[in-house]
Amino acid sequence: MSFLNLHLPVRMLAVSACLAIGVLCANTGAASADGFTVSLIARSAKDANLLSSAVRLYALHRDLRTGADLRQTGKGHSALLHQSGQGQQAIIRQRGAGHSAKVSQRGDPNAQVILQFGRGARADIVQSGGESGLLVQFRR
Repeated sequence: MSFLNLHLPVRMLAVSACLAIGVLCANTGAASADGFTVSLIARSAKDANLLSSAVRLYALHRDLRTGADLRQTGKGHSALLHQSGQGQQAIIRQRGAGHSAKVSQRGDPNAQVILQFGRGARADIVQSGGESGLLVQFRR
């Protein structure tokens, strides 16, 4: 079995885990004609472990070997990322125009994913220790 054959099951597992966690831990989901926002925040230590595992699987899928991944395209993006402690994982991916994102994590371990697409979405997340979250925003 080659290494390339392992990517498909990992992708499927990561997507399945994110969807399952989304069903179990969904905090807010807002939709409008202009776009939508989905925020997954762990409500318990067990949920935090599940969400953290999903974030780490996504990081594995993206071949992320360090604690942070920032990718931005478009106009006027800004991202501030501060991590301390061991086991920190953060992914920020922004596309479009006018985005801003901030992740500040302390203690260990923490995991956060912010994906923003479209115009002018903003995010601000501060975590302490053993926290996990996923934020998806899309604006036209």
